[in-house]
Amino acid sequence: MAAQAQCCRYEPTLDELLDDEIMAPVLRSAGFDPQGFREMMSATARRIDDRQPDEAGFADDYPHR
Repeated sequence: MAAQAQCCRYEPTLDELLDDEIMAPVLRSAGFDPQGFREMMSATARRIDDRQPDEAGFADDYPHR
């Protein structure tokens, strides 16, 4: 049963999400433009990637999911 639930799972990329016609009004309502949102998400991802395991708060079992 678990395999059946995973067969159709799809996680779009950031570019795919930002190209979605629904996202423009959503971003505008949140005070973002697509490029500004992309830059913010990229900067956040870099900060997360640059963290050391103990800075992330789970050094004993890194990576924690």
